[in-house]
Amino acid sequence: MSLLAVLAPAAVGCSDGEGTPSSEVSRASAAIASARTSAQAQLDKIKGGSPAKREVRAGRVTRNGAGRSVAPLTVTNGGKHTANYAIEVNFRDAGGDLVDAVVLHLSKVPPHQPTKATARSHRKLTGRITAQVGTAVRY
Repeated sequence: MSLLAVLAPAAVGCSDGEGTPSSEVSRASAAIASARTSAQAQLDKIKGGSPAKREVRAGRVTRNGAGRSVAPLTVTNGGKHTANYAIEVNFRDAGGDLVDAVVLHLSKVPPHQPTKATARSHRKLTGRITAQVGTAVRY
C-alpha cells in the first residue's frame, strides 16, 4: 500500500494573542485558503468515486520527534473490491480553528479489513490539537 500526503501547510487566525504582526496573520489566512482550494482540487480530480467518510476514523493526536502533530487513521473499505482512497484530514486547535490540513492517498486497501495510516501535519502545531476527517473518497 502506498501512502502520500500532499497539501500546502495551513494556518489560520486573526491573532495569536502574542502580538503577531498583521502581515503574518494575513499570510496564514492566505495559506489556509490556498490549502483548502488545493485539497478540493485534488478531490475533484477523482471521477467515479464514492463518499467514504464513514469508513475512516481518526485517532488521538500526538506529536512526533520533529514536533509535528500525528494522527493515526483506520480505514475500513466497505466495498466488495480492493480500492484506493483520498482522505482529507483537518488539524484543529482547541478553539476549533483549522490550523493545518493534509490529503492522504492510499492504494490497494482490501475490503473489510481495517487498514492503518498516519496523517502528519506539515509543521509544528502547539497546544491541544485534534484531527478530523474532512472528506474521504473511495475509488
